[in-house]
Amino acid sequence: MGVLAFILSLVAIVMAFIALQRTGGMKDIRQQMEALSSKTEDATKGAREATADILRRLEHMVRGAEGQHSDRDENPPKPPDTRSHS
Repeated sequence: MGVLAFILSLVAIVMAFIALQRTGGMKDIRQQMEALSSKTEDATKGAREATADILRRLEHMVRGAEGQHSDRDENPPKPPDTRSHS
């Protein structure tokens, strides 16, 4: 029984190897991996650029709001004179 199971497993391995070669083999798998990697990099780059653009706009909105109040901040009132008049 053990010998029959071993022979069947060898036949299954050979059939799997033949099927792999017919579908393109390891070369095709590498090409698919490279294509997926480049797509992933492109998507990441696009998401990174979109996030940077959103953050730039948000910064402009925040700094624009600060710019309206900056007149008060540029000329703050002078602190009271606490020196003793001796």
